[in-house]
Amino acid sequence: MDADLIAELAAQAPITVLLVTYDLPDQTVRWTDGGFVVWDDELYEARTSFGVISEVGEISDGVDGEATSCAITLMPADNDSFSAMIAPEVQGSVVTIHLGAVDFQTGLLVGEPDLLLRCEVDVPRLTGSAGALVHDTITEETRMLEVNDERRLTHPFHTDVWPDEDGYKNVTGLKVKIYWRASDPNNAIS
Repeated sequence: MDADLIAELAAQAPITVLLVTYDLPDQTVRWTDGGFVVWDDELYEARTSFGVISEVGEISDGVDGEATSCAITLMPADNDSFSAMIAPEVQGSVVTIHLGAVDFQTGLLVGEPDLLLRCEVDVPRLTGSAGALVHDTITEETRMLEVNDERRLTHPFHTDVWPDEDGYKNVTGLKVKIYWRASDPNNAIS
């Protein structure tokens, strides 16, 4: 963590801010949990054309067979932004959440924001009566905990998770799974 950020967070009443970045297939959306702030020449706003972030859930560390997760609640601005945020192409989009501190006098970030979570959109779901949209997110380690080994040990799946990595391209010798009723049964009588 940045030394200036640590000092600001240790102050009497620090003004903290979350910086949430959605790397969607066709654009990047940058939200903050209040007001606006500029970081790396990029503007983070509380209200964007996609709406506002209502809540960033607790970032829970995985234990044993669980992976780190977080639920992000959005209030879409209109039906178009709602449709855009539930589109199938959004699934798998990278989301980063940073914690920063703002100087009360200048309104600028103090130090370099700290990365809390790098994850991807997994499942969108509706919640409540106000039209809130929740994105359940997962981390890359979640894919490693999937029990479906035969799907994971294929070249297409491997390159989906790690583009340009050809570790499974020429793999041979893996057992071919024979599905039930896919081949003739063995004869008990010869």
